[in-house]
Amino acid sequence: MKKKLVKMMAITMLAVFTLVGCAGNNATKTDSSATPAKTDTAKKEDAPKVDAAKEYVINFPSIWVGKDSKANMMNTLIEEFNQANAGKIKIVVEEIADYDAYTDKMRTNIAAGTVPDIFTFKHGAQADLYFKSGKLMDLTPYMNEGWKDQFLGDAINAVTFDSKVMAVPYEFGVTPVMYNKALFEKAGVMEFPKNYDEFFAACDKLKAAGITPMSQMTGANAWTSMLWYSQLVHSIGGPDVYKNGFDDPAFVEAARVMQKMFKYTTDDAVGATAAVAGGHFLTGETAMLMNGPWFIGRIKTEGANNMYESVEAAPAPYYAGGKGQPGGYIGFIQADIGVAKQDDPGKEEAVIKFLKYITEPENVKRVSLDSGALFVVKFDLGNEVERLQGQMNAQLNAAPYAIPHFEASVKPGVASEFPQALSGMILGELTPEQFVEQLKAADQM
Repeated sequence: MKKKLVKMMAITMLAVFTLVGCAGNNATKTDSSATPAKTDTAKKEDAPKVDAAKEYVINFPSIWVGKDSKANMMNTLIEEFNQANAGKIKIVVEEIADYDAYTDKMRTNIAAGTVPDIFTFKHGAQADLYFKSGKLMDLTPYMNEGWKDQFLGDAINAVTFDSKVMAVPYEFGVTPVMYNKALFEKAGVMEFPKNYDEFFAACDKLKAAGITPMSQMTGANAWTSMLWYSQLVHSIGGPDVYKNGFDDPAFVEAARVMQKMFKYTTDDAVGATAAVAGGHFLTGETAMLMNGPWFIGRIKTEGANNMYESVEAAPAPYYAGGKGQPGGYIGFIQADIGVAKQDDPGKEEAVIKFLKYITEPENVKRVSLDSGALFVVKFDLGNEVERLQGQMNAQLNAAPYAIPHFEASVKPGVASEFPQALSGMILGELTPEQFVEQLKAADQM
């Protein structure tokens, strides 16, 4: 189901981002000032009564702050919304810049039954915690008014639980290799390697030139390294590898390749967080980083020595003799927006009004152009497509298949175990076989 969804979205994104404008022109633009009915069959006289004299304050703990590439434009949108609705609705942002702290706080809130009015969470298997909580607003009536037509492919079905739309699908992710072409050329590597034999040969040349080939990490959720492992697993085992479970030999072979990769990374990779791994790339210390389009904005603003002009995006190398195909891509819904149930019908309408505002195609386009991030909302980029964003879209659309990453394809317990198991393997405490056995044990709990 996940593979089918992502492939459908890849096809849909071709229509959206290859400048034909069809999806953007056909999208239903929702008037953010409209007041939705409680249900699509509700009579006008049964609509909830709203206190016109009351200001509704909406709490929004946000990760899109600080150095996040979406922070600037998201802040602008919120300021504009608050000004347009002064005295009636006020969005109050609680800034939480640390991703792990944010996730922990949202999970704690769900467990305690104190859900913020609006919050975000990663899409995938771990989203079930929120969908099953009974604390989220059923958005089905509002989506049935035409709002759902603004979203790509089968995205709304991906956030439907027990026949109810339980979240707003928002950000779309792809994770190619971003590499510093200037550093590659300095080492005598003139093009990005197509397979892993060429890849490690390139790593040797980079290392010989005094350049650390890549950023890796095992801290937090081991994000960057988890993405590399995801690429290896599907390239070795094929796009259906997760159906076979951890008995598939692809998981062990991918672990062996990961062991080798850590010989070409920074000394602090074991225990490093995404901030550390990304920082090494931004300063020009490492030549490669696997991450998503949301990182483009940071390359532009934080990259040393105008490095943005030297950065290119490429599909991960393919594993010769594997069941995967060259150009196979990781693509997935990255983030959903959750909404707490509201006892006050006026506040419910205020929350919906804000959500429709930040999912209006033109507003999503503004965030996308400013940050480089991709979204599951239809909009027409026209000829304004950002360079790296355009490369990623072209690669996604040319991919023989696109599947979710490892973290989104396994149980939450396995995703949580991955960083510890990876650290153990890199430190020599576990063999690749024992690494996979540890993941398998977490899968069976």
